[in-house]
This record gives sequence, structure tokens and C-alpha cells, in this order.
Amino acid sequence: MAVIGAGPAGSMAAKYAAKAGASTILLEEHAGAGWPVQCAGLLGQEAMAESELPPGSFLLRGMMGATVLSPSGARLDFKAKACKAWAIDRRLFDRAMLSRAVQEGANLRICSSVRKIRREKECSVLTLAGGEKIEAKIVISAEGVSALLARRAGIAPPQMILSGAQVQVPFAVEDAEKVEVHLGPAPGLFAWVIPLDERMARIGLCARDRGCEHLRSFLKTDVIKKRLQGSPVALNVGGLPLGPPAATAVAGLLAVGDAAGQVKPTSGGGIYPGLVAAKIAGGVAAAAAMEGDISALRLMEYDRLWRAALGRELEIGMRVNRMLGKMSDAELDELVGYLAGKPRLIKAIEEHGDIDRPSRLMARMLLHLDWDAIRLARLLGYALG
Repeated sequence: MAVIGAGPAGSMAAKYAAKAGASTILLEEHAGAGWPVQCAGLLGQEAMAESELPPGSFLLRGMMGATVLSPSGARLDFKAKACKAWAIDRRLFDRAMLSRAVQEGANLRICSSVRKIRREKECSVLTLAGGEKIEAKIVISAEGVSALLARRAGIAPPQMILSGAQVQVPFAVEDAEKVEVHLGPAPGLFAWVIPLDERMARIGLCARDRGCEHLRSFLKTDVIKKRLQGSPVALNVGGLPLGPPAATAVAGLLAVGDAAGQVKPTSGGGIYPGLVAAKIAGGVAAAAAMEGDISALRLMEYDRLWRAALGRELEIGMRVNRMLGKMSDAELDELVGYLAGKPRLIKAIEEHGDIDRPSRLMARMLLHLDWDAIRLARLLGYALG
């Protein structure tokens, strides 16, 4: 079998396919994993656990809390007693993931761009950029957001693709153990500041379109501009696919990670859901290949299993995303101001906050709402279904 793309999802799928006994080739179009970087580089606890990696040099700094700022500057501050997430070096992280896949027996081919897939009765024929042809019973597409080959095979695109942009820049960091979340700079998601140390940070945002243009405007706002201490030293751009298609498997092919829209709509993080789904994809694909059954019916087992593990969380995330997208600046100010004035809610956030499974926190928050939070309770109830 063949896996296209050696990002975290592709490497994990290849690792699990090889572990299950399938002959696995992992095809990466670039000269190595981890480039180009198209990620904010913040991993939660569950994402780290799903990676199956020990702590390594890819861990840059632990994050214990956050400051959430509304459009008018209302603040919600919380900080846990233990680390909740980590700022990481994606290049080193991706390479560590890839190394584990190779150690399990996956055969890596770098500089191997797949240009075409032709379905035959018993297998797929992959044509590489130089004309070389490779046969595989099953293909796992971990191509990323564009996923051209998966689309040609019949996997529909995600419900929406946001435009993301991020710079790394010298910056006067307020608290190096807290992420900043800025609501309202652009329609789509939010803006963020991820500290790397006391004087360097990643600043980015996701918007419905023109991410770079919105980021330039955000960098000129008073709350950010006065803290900039130099010019950006790096720029990352990319698309953020939200909302998985109706099916992520067709005859002979599975899609995983960004190619399948397996991204958290609340935070834009794709590593955690991508790793969960990739393990399932690798196992199902290996079993089906060894059985000799590569039909869509057989491979839809992957679709059912990953949705059982992640589907509700992603659907809740889409509801939250739509809900926040419809709120005016005044309503966002009101929401942040209300939460900031409720110590019990802040304590619940500190104890149960989880960027990988935010629905758990939302359910906890419902337990701490007072009679004056009917509107917030309705919002949370809508999100949780």
C-alpha cells in the first residue's frame, strides 16, 4: 500500500499500516518532512499523547493558560497549575514522527511527487513526477489541504477552507506561559499570539479569505503594534480545511488529516484529529489490503470508526465556529466580560480546559452558570446539541 504525504497524519498512517504487517511505501514530494510549515505549532496534551513520541527537542515551551481579548479589549485571563499545551518546532516534530514510521518498516521515498493515480481492477497505479509507476492495493491520501489526488478519486472537499497566515517576530511578551487569543480581527476564526520566549512570539490569524492582508492589519492595531520589537523573521501561510466531507473513503483510497477536513473548527488545530484518524486508517487499510478487499464498502469501516471517535467533537466545533462568526463585536465584548467576572467559571476553565476536546469544558461550564447567564447557556446548549 502507498501513503502520500509524510506530515504527521501520513507518517502515523504509514506507521500503523506497517505495524499491522502491510508492505507500505511513504511518498513525500519534498526533500524531507516538516516543510513548508503551515501550522501555528501549538499542541495540546492529547495531541502529544496521540503522537506516541517521548519529550524531545521539538518541544519549545509549555503553555499553562491564556488571555482572551474581545474586540474592545475586555480580558479573560486564566492559568492552570500544570502545562496544558506546548509550542513546538513543527519541522523537528514532523521528522520525529517520520522516523518512527520508518523504524516500524515503512519505506520512505523523498522527492517523490505523485502526479496521477489510475484505478485498475486489483490495485492503483501511481505515476510519479519523473514518470516512474508504483502499484499499490490501497492508497492513503495525506496530501494536505489541497488533496488534488483525493479529489480526483472522488473524495469531496471540506465544507470551507480558511486562509491562515502567521509571522514569527520579536515581541514584548506579557506572560511566556500564556497564549493570547484575540477575537474579532477578521471573519473566520481568531488571531493568536504564541510566545516562544519573553522576547519572541508567533502572531497569526485565520480568516475566510485574504489571511495575509488581515494579518498585516492586525499587526498595525494598537494592542500589537506597540509591543513589536523588530521585523518578522519568518512567515507561514496555508489553508485551514473545516468540516469533513460526507465520505472519506472510496474504492482503493482513504483520505486522512487535512485532506479529509479533520481539523478542529474551534482552534484550527489538525494534528490531534489527524493522528487519531491516521491510526484507524493505517489499521483498516492494512487489513483490507491483506484480505484482498479494496472495495468502498470495506474501506468505509475507516469512515465509521474515525467518526465514532471524532465526529461529535468536530460537529460541536463547527457549531461553535458558526456561532462565533455570527456574533457582533458588542456581543463578543459581552461574552468575554461575563466570563471574566465569574471566578467559578474561570476555575472550571483552568481545571478542565482542553484545546483538543473543548466540548468537555463546555459541558462543565454549564454547571457553573448563574440565572443571569440564560443567553450563554442557550449558546452552549446549541453547540453541544
